[in-house]
Amino acid sequence: MELNSNNIKPSFHVSDLLWDLWCVVSIIGIWPRFIEPNLVTTTKLSLPISNLPEELKDLRILQFSDLHLHPRVPDFFLTKLISKARKLKPDLIVFTGDFLCYSLLSEAERLKKFLNSFSAPYGCFAILGNHDYQQCVSVNEKGDYDVIRNDTSLIYKGFQRLFSPLPLSKKVTPETQSIEHHQQLMHLLKETPFKLLDNATAVIPIHGTKLNLCGVGEHMLGHCKPEKAFQGYDKNYPGIILAHNPDCVPQLQQYPGDVILSGHTHGGQVNLPLMWRKFILIKNIQFKRGLVKAGKKWVYVNRGIGSVFPFRWFSVPEILLLTLE
Repeated sequence: MELNSNNIKPSFHVSDLLWDLWCVVSIIGIWPRFIEPNLVTTTKLSLPISNLPEELKDLRILQFSDLHLHPRVPDFFLTKLISKARKLKPDLIVFTGDFLCYSLLSEAERLKKFLNSFSAPYGCFAILGNHDYQQCVSVNEKGDYDVIRNDTSLIYKGFQRLFSPLPLSKKVTPETQSIEHHQQLMHLLKETPFKLLDNATAVIPIHGTKLNLCGVGEHMLGHCKPEKAFQGYDKNYPGIILAHNPDCVPQLQQYPGDVILSGHTHGGQVNLPLMWRKFILIKNIQFKRGLVKAGKKWVYVNRGIGSVFPFRWFSVPEILLLTLE
């Protein structure tokens, strides 16, 4: 069944309101519900890149991920993000997927205004996440990558995940494989500084040399196609790879590139012992968050700045400033 996301309004459930009330009156609920999701930390990371041209030394790349813009994201939070990004003065800005929640473009003008607040000397680039296609894809009750409807309370889904953790088969359902791009989001991005890299490489001229910036499609939809994405890659120069879901890292090992920037996991989001594995739907748990060495490549998994459900415990929203050495 085809689902037109433009005709759907964000759903409201009484249980969500009751959850917020519980968080207000409880001591332990205030921090993860109302404070931590509205914080933003800046992670500064310098990475050594083999054979890096002298002209690219100290190049500053700002990464942010998983915006999940919806009506409950406060304006002051977006303003804070913009302010922090401008103060860092990056040379290049990249966004690693999930502009939306459940493929709903309910905040089109606010999203466009937010994205138009960013600029960098060598450009702004983006890839798509599993919430950014015509229909949202996640893990169904069988552990398959499947279309997910926004018709159930997020509180109910959370407790269901806690007490009945999902398996993960990594199979992509036929319906998921046929999902097309979100045309309204595609049109909106063309009106912002962000250039979409959908299984494509941009070779960026910088100070007389070049940097490859390669973006792959979403792994959960079966759209990660490195054989297509790397066609325009110039192996004479270093490269950064943008991949929303870090589970696609094994697919990228035989291809060039020095650093893979990912998101998707929200750093665990509910990052408590014995609990976080129930909420992270990835196969390769070593890519939960932060810096990981995978073969000859560095992988950085960003905690992201938003979430479908505004509740974070020991996983503060993050922007990354990566400096090449």
